[in-house]
Amino acid sequence: MTGPGAPVDAHRDRILSLVEPLPAGAVPLELAADRTCARDVLAAVDLPRFDHAAMDGYAVRAADLAAGAQGGAVVLPVAGVVAAGDAALPTLEPGTAWRIMTGAPVPAGADAVVPFEWTDRGHDEV
Repeated sequence: MTGPGAPVDAHRDRILSLVEPLPAGAVPLELAADRTCARDVLAAVDLPRFDHAAMDGYAVRAADLAAGAQGGAVVLPVAGVVAAGDAALPTLEPGTAWRIMTGAPVPAGADAVVPFEWTDRGHDEV
């Protein structure tokens, strides 16, 4: 072999030719630490059962922020607040934002959450 990585490549290939994957087997959960799953594990239901915010911020429609991509400021009225644990799912109207807390359900119609740190953290408008 020639080239910059030739000795390393040859050594790796030799080692890999001597090993093979361990067979899959079932083990009790308490003995599964440091092991790798041999197949996908699927949940019976989605949890949580709704789209939720991964951060505090404002739920918005990305299309409403297009002017901001050109360097201009975007100002949206804040329709309300959605807290984690809220049962009612509000609907986001075009051209508005909902203040949203981490873990809260994302309002219907929203396709983005703008982090608080990227805003003025306004209450009536942001």
